[in-house]
Amino acid sequence: MIPMSWRYRVSLAVTCAVLVAWPGLPVAEPLALIPTQELVRSAQIVQSFEGQQDASQSLGWSNVSIAKSARQTAGNAGNIIDVSGRPLDSVRQDFEGQQFSANDIILNAVSALETIGQEVSNTGNAVVGGDIGNVEQYFADGSVQHAKNNLVLPDLPGTLRQSGTNTMNLVYSEQSVALSSQNFTKQAEQRVDNHIDVTGAGGAGAIVQEGSNLGNIIVARDVDEVIRDFSGDQIINNVVRLEDGARWGSISQNGTNIANYIEAENIGYLEQTSSNGEQVVNNRVEVVTLKNGPDGTLEEITQITSPNITQNSNNYVNMIVLKATAEEGSSQAVDVVQSAEYSQSVQGANSGAVSQTGNAVVIER
Repeated sequence: MIPMSWRYRVSLAVTCAVLVAWPGLPVAEPLALIPTQELVRSAQIVQSFEGQQDASQSLGWSNVSIAKSARQTAGNAGNIIDVSGRPLDSVRQDFEGQQFSANDIILNAVSALETIGQEVSNTGNAVVGGDIGNVEQYFADGSVQHAKNNLVLPDLPGTLRQSGTNTMNLVYSEQSVALSSQNFTKQAEQRVDNHIDVTGAGGAGAIVQEGSNLGNIIVARDVDEVIRDFSGDQIINNVVRLEDGARWGSISQNGTNIANYIEAENIGYLEQTSSNGEQVVNNRVEVVTLKNGPDGTLEEITQITSPNITQNSNNYVNMIVLKATAEEGSSQAVDVVQSAEYSQSVQGANSGAVSQTGNAVVIER
């Protein structure tokens, strides 16, 4: 069962900020910008995105002696509609372009730093409303969502956390969706890259890396008819690189790809296909050893899975969750046509879970 609940509701805050906690001073929150779509009163909306969004930032510190913590947050949002519980007659969203969000921190010393957090997200074609009529969502051929975190430092004094999330073609309603069409085309891609490079002796700190790609998602109480196709790629790379002899407390790497997911109490007709693309989760912890060679110093890289390393990899395609109906509600038959000719692969699953699921139905009744 995938925990597709309110935590996957779209955040409309478009942020790009570096937050540094100084002793005795409160941490400022990033500025939240409310899109004009929230104010639109029309029940018929057409949105078209063409071009590129780039939320990138780089931080290099030469003296961090008094900073206790650091946090970077970068995000992009395009084609977003949130009318809360109000009804929508029809929505069409076309997305053709790129979203790139990136955080980069390079440190030569950690000094008093206890925690470092990096969070990146990209969201496109998202609808949140009450009773929703017709929804058409299109993620064009060659379009890309790329979320990237990079951190280089010598020591591990506390907790290092990296998180990257891409969301494309999302419909959320606490009520009903009449007709939905979602198309995630071939050669379109969602990618998350989390990279940490420990260049020195390390320490007793913890490393946490998390990546999620969500494409063609519908969560509602009642859904009448859905026709959709997912033919793109979802890729997650969580990589930790350590110098030979470096210490660490614990390392946790988690990657989840979800394509064609629907959660509802009642579903009338559902037709979903997945083909041509791939889902990949790479969780890797590497140790770098320097050796002298005939042409100078060479790097020898060894992949390790212990000690204190936990890796979780999850790939889901064509997933249906039938929720328990309310007491006054009534159950109905579900007409489903689905096919998956889709590649799924994982690397790194030590002391953790591996799930690769296609054409699955979960009934909570």
